[in-house]
Amino acid sequence: MQLAPTRDPSKSELEWFRLNPHVGGYASFEDGHVVVNPFNTLTPEENEALIELESSRLFMHQQPSARPTRESFPLTEQQRQTFGPGGRLQYRAHPAPADPEQSIRETIASRILVGDPSAGNITPEQTSFLEELRARMMR
Repeated sequence: MQLAPTRDPSKSELEWFRLNPHVGGYASFEDGHVVVNPFNTLTPEENEALIELESSRLFMHQQPSARPTRESFPLTEQQRQTFGPGGRLQYRAHPAPADPEQSIRETIASRILVGDPSAGNITPEQTSFLEELRARMMR
């Protein structure tokens, strides 16, 4: 899998990370890097999975044809409840995409890709999409 480059957090990111050690890191769409929170409590293996997860989010962002669609990656009701408004893993994209569920689909796809069980039950369509995404990321 192609991994995105990582970079050290900026001064403002470092301060935000210090206040939010529960956040492992993030994909910086502005510069195409993964930024790992130096204050997170993840194991080295979990940090590697975080880099893979965020790299896949960057890949989908940079290659619009690789993004999951409503048709190729329908969400389950459980996934909507978990990641949608009011859910325990509520995801708010900044800025919000035209399709409010697009960021949720990409987040869940990335989590499935690295084996994160928080993605919930996986549908056959999601499995098929992930096989194609994995193959594209290996090129």
